[in-house]
Amino acid sequence: MALHSCSECFGIAVKDTENPEQLIKSEVFHIGRSLSNKLFSCIETIFPRKFWQQIIRISVAKGPGSFTSTRLTISMARTIAQQIDCSLDSISSFHLMAPRLYKDLAKSQILNPFWIKDILPRRGVIAGRYELVKLHKESNYYEFNEINSPQLIRNEELIKPSIKASNNVEKDIVSLINFSQYCQNLKVQSNWQKTLPIYPTSPIDNQNKNA
Repeated sequence: MALHSCSECFGIAVKDTENPEQLIKSEVFHIGRSLSNKLFSCIETIFPRKFWQQIIRISVAKGPGSFTSTRLTISMARTIAQQIDCSLDSISSFHLMAPRLYKDLAKSQILNPFWIKDILPRRGVIAGRYELVKLHKESNYYEFNEINSPQLIRNEELIKPSIKASNNVEKDIVSLINFSQYCQNLKVQSNWQKTLPIYPTSPIDNQNKNA
């Protein structure tokens, strides 16, 4: 099961990891800031609670994004993973965008590292740096290396080439579940305790994070 709540849309996807050819079941809920009231009901719409014991792997987008929505979704994913003792994979929302956005680069840059950035009014630029590693056709997973995780950048001139972040939860939730399939194929054991949200604009965590 995959959960993505880094924008005002909440995406959920479910896939049988033992039968990867099976179609992915996914849905995106346009609920704005109502996630705290609708989180359980949205998940149960696509994957009822009575089947949660069958989950063998959860993946979650850990931000950057809405502080409240990201925290709620990660807290729920951690709780389920702890209770049923399953792996919890996590990946940044910018990392999920990379397979979509890198195609906008010039052909001469497409195999080189690039930045994904989001400009926040009065707060600065949030950016992460990525590089294409390999396309895994068996799981339809684009493997990118996250060279620099999303962080607050003081000098935008240092992040080139760069692409503007663009949310598309419909596509990114599928990338997220494929990431989980990729981890399952490699038999990666991901501990829920290590999954924490990314808050790049925290005044404490980012005082010394200058590009």
